[in-house]
Formats: sequence, structure tokens, C-alpha cells
Amino acid sequence: MDFFYLLLQLVSAILVAPLFDGISRKLRAKFQSRIGPSVFQTYYDIYKLLKRGRTKSHSTSYIYQISPYLMFITAAAMFCALPITYSTHSVILSQFSDIFVLLYLGALFRFIFIVAGIDTANPFAGVSASREGTIGFYTEEVAVICLIVVMMGTGSSNLPFITSLVQEGTYGYAIPSFSIASTAFLWVMYVETGRKPYDLAEAEQELQEGVLGEFCGKDFAIIDVAILLKQFAVLGFFLVIFMPWRFEHPLLSLIVFLAEVGFLYVMGVFIDNFGPRFTINKGMKRTMLFALSVSCASLVLYIMGI
Repeated sequence: MDFFYLLLQLVSAILVAPLFDGISRKLRAKFQSRIGPSVFQTYYDIYKLLKRGRTKSHSTSYIYQISPYLMFITAAAMFCALPITYSTHSVILSQFSDIFVLLYLGALFRFIFIVAGIDTANPFAGVSASREGTIGFYTEEVAVICLIVVMMGTGSSNLPFITSLVQEGTYGYAIPSFSIASTAFLWVMYVETGRKPYDLAEAEQELQEGVLGEFCGKDFAIIDVAILLKQFAVLGFFLVIFMPWRFEHPLLSLIVFLAEVGFLYVMGVFIDNFGPRFTINKGMKRTMLFALSVSCASLVLYIMGI
């Protein structure tokens, strides 16, 4: 039964993620005094791409052909590692649901994303792949420091166990180091979902989407779904640790989780449109140094026993 709910968890994310993306696109347009696309536009885009065939540049290798599927499998595994519909009673699933598993899968997803762009020999893709690696360098160290505080505070890296402690109140926001770590991890979550200034719409082809410049048709659709699923996993990573709302019934836990993710999507759009605009380098330097100092402060507080 746990595996059935796990499959339901994955299918629900795949079906709902394009809707949240469409809602965020619609809200962004409204904030900019535009009509904007339909909230179902992402579904239309994916369906249109799935009907098209595959093309391949003469300069690509087998990496180009298998990377969309590897990205989708990795993103799906990341989301399945989140303890949303299963608990510590499921021995196999609870062992798989671990902070280190999610960190390694996230790093693997970024590695595949970068290699796929470099393999096409497209200049835009090469620049974008380099940029993706730079963002990973900035965000992962902040995320690791925050998670070290959580793991040392709970004495475990097992996500179901950490979730239960936080939800019961045994470990949580009453501890200053945990509260400060959650603030820094919010920045990581925002960056990983590709919001401004880390993904400028007016420079889409030169930045994040440049990695996908040579992909089209079914490959492009699979990668789009994989990226949306990875964003869901990153948002869920924050929620299951710092804002857990689990219930006895798995379906209720799943519904509440999807509602929380939808709320975070909307809040991300607000920050995206009303926040300051920087170039990517200046934005990373200013915000990353602040987030890194906050995460280090949480680690220092933990060492001090606060």
C-alpha cells in the first residue's frame, strides 16, 4: 500500500506541477499589466512538444539522447524520496528518504543538465552550462551548512524521523539555530526554482534555457517536466524539514503538501516581480554572501549550544 501511495505522490506532482507553473506565469503577467497566457498554457506547451519528433545535431553523442530521460528519472527519484505519503513504518521507503540521498540526487540532476548542454557544442548552451555550475556552487554550500545544523540537532539524516521530531515539537523553531537555518534554506529554495535575478526572462536563451537550445520535441517536453518536478522536490525538501504538516491519512498529507507548494509558488512570484533587479553576477554576490553568513551564524549558534 505504501508503494501505491508513493506512485500516487509522483503522479500527482507530475499532473499538478504544470498547473502551478501556469498560475505563476499568469500572475507574473498580471503584475506587469499584461493579459498573459492561460493557466493551462504549460499543459498546452508540453502536449504540443510531445507530438513533435526528435532532432539531433551531428556534433552530439549518446549523452544528448539519454539525458532527458536521466533528468526525469533523477527528478522523480528526488520527489519520491520526500516522506509525504509514507512514514517510518515503511522500512524500505524510510531508509531511502534521507537528506544525503536528496543532496546526491540534486547534484546528479545538475551534473546531467550541465553535461547535456556541453555535449551539444552550442555556444549558448556552453555558457549556460557554466552558469548553472556557478549557481550550484553558490547554493549547495549554503544548503549543506543548513542541513548540517539540522542533522546534528536531530542526530539523524533520516527525513521521516526529522519530520516527526519537528512536527511533535521536540525539535523546531524554539531553537534559534534551527530558525536561522530555515531562513538561509529559503534562499536556496528560491534560487533553485529559477526566479529573478537567477533566471531573467529577457535573457532566457542566454541563461537557463540556453542549456536546452539544441533540444526540441519530445526531448524538450520531458526536460520541462523534469525541471518542474525538480522544483517540486526542492520546495518539498524545505517543507518536510522546516514546515512539516503530515497526517495519519496519506491522501490528506498529499493534498496539504500540494497546497503548501502552491502557496510557495505564489510567494515566489511576488518576490520575483517586486524584488530588486540585478545582473546575475551582482545578484549572486550580494544575496549569496548574505545567505552564507546567515547559514554560518546558525552553525555557530548550534556549536554554542543555542
